[in-house]
Amino acid sequence: MIKLTKTKATEWMGNGMGTSTAEWCVKGAENIIVFKAGFRWVAQNEDTCCVLCRAWDKKDLITKLETLLT
Repeated sequence: MIKLTKTKATEWMGNGMGTSTAEWCVKGAENIIVFKAGFRWVAQNEDTCCVLCRAWDKKDLITKLETLLT
């Protein structure tokens, strides 16, 4: 089972700019980051800037990522 660790909290960017979303990394594989981009969740390898998988919600993304990493 994959565990996520929060690396960056949600941050208010100022009036007119909105907020930046939080970011997580996979525990034990800190080079894989998980974040929300628009309406979709993305898992990306930070070393190669390669997108590993995408999903509409975080739960589905973790399920997809689990199958890739095992």
